[in-house]
Amino acid sequence: MHPDPELRLETPEQVALSLPVAGLGARTLAALLDGLLVFLAWIVGLVAYSVSGDLISEGKALSLAGQLLVVAGVLAAGWGWDVAWELLWRGQTPGKRALGLRVVGADGSPVGPAESVLRNALRAVELPLVYAPAVLMVALTPRRQRLGDLVAGTLVVQERRYDLSRYGPPEGAAARWRALAGRAPALLAPADFERLADFLARRGELAPEARARLARRLAAALAARAGLAPPPDADAEPFLEAFAFHAAEGA
Repeated sequence: MHPDPELRLETPEQVALSLPVAGLGARTLAALLDGLLVFLAWIVGLVAYSVSGDLISEGKALSLAGQLLVVAGVLAAGWGWDVAWELLWRGQTPGKRALGLRVVGADGSPVGPAESVLRNALRAVELPLVYAPAVLMVALTPRRQRLGDLVAGTLVVQERRYDLSRYGPPEGAAARWRALAGRAPALLAPADFERLADFLARRGELAPEARARLARRLAAALAARAGLAPPPDADAEPFLEAFAFHAAEGA
């Protein structure tokens, strides 16, 4: 088994950002939680439908083809659960969110519709074997990817939690960068937020020149994304602190 693999990203300043790749245990618990929620949704739907009709009799009256279509529809609804949530919650289902997991591209980018559909559709290959292939691949592959992840080019990573409460907007920042309030979360993909938080947490380890240069570049890039003028060099880090604060506040 490969120990503690990570998704590693680097800034132009060669400052590394690493996200732990999720292991089998966390992924299994997340899948079980999602499965439980899907099962409860099915039960609620069946109870609601049975109130107005005889579900068992209607099921028996269906042809074999009709019964197979119903089974296929139920399975499709389960897979659709993952796709819908991954797209709505930027790579997270309720189970993954509860366990702090997120689906991302192999380069750390947000998962897209094609990738999400593909990675979940390939569960059809794993389901008949009770997900044994998925368990083996997650346990044994270097980046803990099941078949759907390998084909779609995705990873499931363990999000790190950052305490950004100390990055309150510096004095005067609320007036200068009030445009960030309410907008910052939508401007940052998960990997972008991780990169920003990682820089703020590790900037003290950088050489002063590299720290100032990286702060300027990050601030200029984020200001452009927000439609703002780049902050002066002296305000680059306060701007990044304000951006991180508003991103965490509205997440």
